[in-house]
Amino acid sequence: MIVAALIVLAAVAAAPVALIRFVHGHQAWRTYAAAGLVLGLLGATTVLTLVSGPAKDFGAVLTHILVATAAITGGTAMVRGSLLIGGIEPWQLDTPPPAPDPSEPAAGQPLPTPLRGGRVIGYLERLVVVAALGLNWPEAIAVVLAVKGLGRYPELREPGAAEQFIIGTLASVVWAAAVAGTGYLLLH
Repeated sequence: MIVAALIVLAAVAAAPVALIRFVHGHQAWRTYAAAGLVLGLLGATTVLTLVSGPAKDFGAVLTHILVATAAITGGTAMVRGSLLIGGIEPWQLDTPPPAPDPSEPAAGQPLPTPLRGGRVIGYLERLVVVAALGLNWPEAIAVVLAVKGLGRYPELREPGAAEQFIIGTLASVVWAAAVAGTGYLLLH
């Protein structure tokens, strides 16, 4: 059973990467389908973990690698789905800012989603959450969230930025914690 759990956990890590082309576009159902699939695979991993013994030796090493990878890759699907539920169109996060119109004296129109560069920040955030929980140091999560908030503070006054920040951060942290919990079950 432990081998099956590790295979499904590998699918949790690989599915978001494989679904990038499927989700790309402006169809909300695709985002929901990808997030649902990844969440369902994590649930299946958890169920398989509960009926198997703990991972040992190479399985334990593989568990650590797969948990970190699944937290990083799967978090993107969860954040995009959560933003969509919150009324923020996640595909606008991938579009470049509009070019300013030279005929207008203004510097250009505001972006529909003001926070940019969040994908890499999210990858690092989820990696720290998994590492902090794996090292039994949950206080590190508070430090990372405080640093992230301070770094984004100037941008949070723009319309919609605070909502995007809160929704994205909570979805990211909850996903990483869920994957870390599954990893804990696999190892104990």
